Amino acid sequence: MEIPPGLIDSAAILRSRAGTDFIHREFRAGKLVRIRRGFYVRTTEWIRARPSDRFAWTTAAVARSVKGAVLCGETAALASGLPTLKTPGCVELATTLPGRSGTRRSALLVLGEDSTAQQVRDKRSYPLRYCLKAAVEPVQHGEFRCTGLMQTAVDVMVSGRVSNALVVADGVARRLVRDGAPAADSGLLGVPGIADRIAAHPFAAARRRAELAATLASPLAESVGESYSRSAFEYLGFEQPVLQHVFSDHDGFIGRSDCWWPEQGVVGEFDGKAKYVDAALRGAITAEEAVYREKLREDRIRCLGYGFVRWNWADVDNPDRLRRKLLAAGLRPRNPH
Repeated sequence: MEIPPGLIDSAAILRSRAGTDFIHREFRAGKLVRIRRGFYVRTTEWIRARPSDRFAWTTAAVARSVKGAVLCGETAALASGLPTLKTPGCVELATTLPGRSGTRRSALLVLGEDSTAQQVRDKRSYPLRYCLKAAVEPVQHGEFRCTGLMQTAVDVMVSGRVSNALVVADGVARRLVRDGAPAADSGLLGVPGIADRIAAHPFAAARRRAELAATLASPLAESVGESYSRSAFEYLGFEQPVLQHVFSDHDGFIGRSDCWWPEQGVVGEFDGKAKYVDAALRGAITAEEAVYREKLREDRIRCLGYGFVRWNWADVDNPDRLRRKLLAAGLRPRNPH
């Protein structure tokens, strides 16, 4: 997890032998937001920041101020470099003490009653939640101590919706392959430590949800949007597609598709905005050229006689709309929803 510039750590300032009087003056004047005692961000920066930045500042403040803090759940996933579907709603810490578990209200504070202070209060803050664990074996990721990879994966898979769970599970599968583990046909269920941890969970519904996400997990899903889409296919009753299938024609290589349903002859692409507007993803071409090349690629695939469907974030957020698009392309669900 990258901590964006802007976090003011009063203890670090004191260690550098500089004074902190300015912090107290600015805070009293409403020019600083206090995330936790000793940690501040400029009020204007807090208002302008993305939710992910505000969450990162809050996580860093918690980790630096809570003795022995071990991040868990989606917080640990982000801190260890795994993807999540959205910015988590709270900062999660692991505890082995039953009396400590539960949620603490956000410590965020800004002084003043003007419109700027009210904007801060209207922005989402992130409470602290202690999650009870039988045991904790922390792993260091940068400045953060987190639950281990398998524990983090299972924690997310048993606690959230399948969409959240599959995003993290796909990220774990990619991490394992990157680190030299062979890709498994059984997703994550065959990975040591996954199945046992899922089976130990006390609630059957959570076990079923986690087993589904672990079974579907694939290192071939290359983005959060693709993972989110696959959870929607499952919800809507469509077959899971083949991922990253290569297409060629008489002129040679066409490209790889996000999704391919060979039995129904349909190709699918998740159209995230980034691949058109993010220069790093486009390479050395303009956004207009990227759109043009995508159109040529689609036309060549269609000429092979296959159906073709594109969808985006808004479609996945609206399953009925996504279902209509898939049906229009020629896909038929195995279990109509």
